[in-house]
Amino acid sequence: MRKRKISVCQQTWALLCKNFLKKWRMKRESLMEWLNSLLLLLCLYIYPHSHQVNDFSSLLTMDLGRVDTFNESRFSVVYTPVTNTTQQIMNKVASTPFLAGKEVLGLPDEESIKEFTANYPEEIVRVTFTNTYSYHLKFLLGHGMPAKKEHKDHTAHCYETNEDVYCEVSVFWKEGFVALQAAINAAIIEITTNHSVMEELMSVTGKNMKMHSFIGQSGVITDLYLFSCIISFSSFIYYASVNVTRESKRMKALMTMMGLRDSAFWLSWGLLYAGFIFIMALFLALVIRSTQFIILSGFMVVFSLFLLYGLSLVALAFLMSILVKKSFLTGLVVFLLTVFWGCLGFTSLYRHLPASLEWILSLLSPFAFMLGMAQLLHLDYDLNSNAFPHPSDGSNLIVATNFMLAFDTCLYLALAIYFEKILPNEYGHRRPPLFFLKSSFWSQTQKTDHVALEDEMDADPSFHDSFEQAPPEFQGKEAIRIRNVTKEYKGKPDKIEALKDLVFDIYEGQITAILGHSGAGKSTLLNILSGLSVPTKGSVTIYNNKLSEMADLENLSKLTGVCPQSNVQFDFLTVRENLRLFAKIKGILPQEVDKEIQRVLLELEMKNIQDVLAQNLSGGQKRKLTFGIAILGDPQIFLLDEPTAGLDPFSRHQVWNLLKERKTDRVILFSTQFMDEADILADRKVFLSQGKLKCAGSSLFLKKKWGIGYHLSLQLNEICVEENITSLVKQHIPDAKLSAKSEGKLIYTLPLERTNKFPELYKDLDSYPDLGIENYGVSMTTLNEVFLKLEGKSTINESDIAILGEVQAEKADDTERLVEMEQVLSSLNKMRKTIGGVALWRQQICAIARVRLLKLKHERKALLALLLILMAGFCPLLVEYTMVKIYQNSYTWELSPHLYFLAPGQQPHDPLTASVSLQAILVPLFCIILNK
Repeated sequence: MRKRKISVCQQTWALLCKNFLKKWRMKRESLMEWLNSLLLLLCLYIYPHSHQVNDFSSLLTMDLGRVDTFNESRFSVVYTPVTNTTQQIMNKVASTPFLAGKEVLGLPDEESIKEFTANYPEEIVRVTFTNTYSYHLKFLLGHGMPAKKEHKDHTAHCYETNEDVYCEVSVFWKEGFVALQAAINAAIIEITTNHSVMEELMSVTGKNMKMHSFIGQSGVITDLYLFSCIISFSSFIYYASVNVTRESKRMKALMTMMGLRDSAFWLSWGLLYAGFIFIMALFLALVIRSTQFIILSGFMVVFSLFLLYGLSLVALAFLMSILVKKSFLTGLVVFLLTVFWGCLGFTSLYRHLPASLEWILSLLSPFAFMLGMAQLLHLDYDLNSNAFPHPSDGSNLIVATNFMLAFDTCLYLALAIYFEKILPNEYGHRRPPLFFLKSSFWSQTQKTDHVALEDEMDADPSFHDSFEQAPPEFQGKEAIRIRNVTKEYKGKPDKIEALKDLVFDIYEGQITAILGHSGAGKSTLLNILSGLSVPTKGSVTIYNNKLSEMADLENLSKLTGVCPQSNVQFDFLTVRENLRLFAKIKGILPQEVDKEIQRVLLELEMKNIQDVLAQNLSGGQKRKLTFGIAILGDPQIFLLDEPTAGLDPFSRHQVWNLLKERKTDRVILFSTQFMDEADILADRKVFLSQGKLKCAGSSLFLKKKWGIGYHLSLQLNEICVEENITSLVKQHIPDAKLSAKSEGKLIYTLPLERTNKFPELYKDLDSYPDLGIENYGVSMTTLNEVFLKLEGKSTINESDIAILGEVQAEKADDTERLVEMEQVLSSLNKMRKTIGGVALWRQQICAIARVRLLKLKHERKALLALLLILMAGFCPLLVEYTMVKIYQNSYTWELSPHLYFLAPGQQPHDPLTASVSLQAILVPLFCIILNK
């Protein structure tokens, strides 16, 4: 028995090498994975050549002139409600020079204004009075006032045109908003105080403040560029999802029972795709910097943002592989979540969100990434370069975003590990939801108090005569103790019991065979013993290690070799590479791995196929490889589920000899469908039937207990008389029975307890040659007959009873079959005539649709989980859509002193957002009103 030392590092390295070999040998998949990513990278390189870059040059202070000097010929005013006060106010406003020739009309209510503006060809400015001192000005968006956009369109900046210098913020001044506001305020002041300030307010002048040079980007192409950045890792993430889900479903559980640590599995895939993400992030940062999509921020800033984003998506793919458990659906769900959550991040590009909302939404890594990209663009807008390691005020936001992406990665990984523990796998293995609060989870060295179970473990399973007592030399060598083990599966309408209250022991130094019909529970029992599955109730101990304790189960994995019912190998690895991988997973010391592989290859005579890929092996060779993996490390416990299925006779005998050589001081338990194999190989047989234990013992015990006796076969010639032979046999053994007869052959069944009469019977058979007996022979009951009797079937098939009768009826049977065949062919021809064309196509479509619906019906949990995940991804997008609609429908600015005077502790506004000195006009107006 080889010494084993399971190492996470050794397992991780072995699995990582396996993953690299998979990528190298599955070239088509790898090519598609990288080609999709490189094509997207090429698009990112081409995009900047077709999008607009705004280069704002520095401008000096510019005089805007008087407030009432503007040219707007389409300017008309409508106000409501019409009262004496509002009429006085608006009459004074209408008398101002800048409104000369323009209509000022009063209407009773808002509905009247809406009807009027719907038919009025010119631009309408609406004035709605709430009281004498408060009113609303409503301009058409883009006329009289700019759109209130916090980002992207640089409303605080100016740029030179062919004829003039255009500043979007000066639209307030040049298109009449400030003039109309000043006129209304002057009219209110005059009516309230009888003092006219109209001329003073109309003579106010404005200036555009000095502006530094600036580079910015805008346009739909920019949005497409950002969207491409969101999905830049989609190809890698899709294939990561598919690969991890497939391997988790098919191989992970089998490798776990061989000693694989969960951390090694996730690390192997995580490190592989972290390398891919690193390379792709490097290319993305180079492309973005070389195309000047982001101009002033440093290379490392862009690179770190993409790297952390890619890692978070890998972690998200791991999480979805646990929740969805369907390879294609996992990749699709991750892609859709990336798109949905990333599109939600576009909100941060246009609006300042509350800090608390940003932190909450940053738990969705695509949103956090878009938030980071928006911050990089905003830093470009604000002329702030952002290069590590000297962060500016703006780069602090980038650091926070990077922190959130790193946090998201850790969060998704933690959730993946958690859900993997609590969600049942295909074998039903799971932990309670609060498993991490138990001390046994954190202290793996904790041992179970087995003394408390002594009474239960010492219970004698041989409670009736169907169980043979173990020989005296095996007393005290009970290696595996099975007590009241029951395994239930959910079914409709009731639960299905695969195992029912099993109680028996398996001894060290013996080879034990588990026998039974298909579905008897043999594989279920072996899955429980190997730790793949857990019993619904009952307990199992192996060498005083309880399978219900995780620490004990990990100890047993170092002692156990398992050959499951399905073959265990990676098709893209060779025979030697498969053996090397599983040797390292089992914890065989590195210096002994090659020696151990060589031993297995020699013992199973597989050296001639050691460099053949597993996918090119025959079924028998794959089974032999699976058995070779099981015996790696010379384990003390062998759990073999039909190890010789599909093997040729020579290979079967090889396996038998290997097991016989190893049975000393070891526990060997195997299941088989071949009764002759169990009869030859096993020292003890355990029969299961419909989940229940029927009997257990040696071959001799079972044949005596359940056998029907001996079979006397006589070959006869044409002069024999059946009655005379039967009379002779019953003369010596009265309870003998004629069990079968055919032309020239009779078979009698002789009871086991009449063996003392056999010599006299043989003597008489030899003494009467005139009976027509050419030869005879006696055979004992076979294990097959015991099995058939245990299952309640006849030991001899009824078709063998009278071969002569079959021969006589052969012609009639052939005639009947011919008639039946003609009828079938005739019905097929009729069907071919009646079903075809569109009708056949419709029937096929309906049949396939029915199959799909039935499949969805049987997989309701998977469908429900998929719908819930898609809804969770779609909800943020719906929230964003609602926010945009609310923003568009309630587009208002409230002008009040708090916009211009800082509260205690309030930070000053960005100087770039105050390019025009509106406070020169607006603040005096508020001060005048407040003073009055």
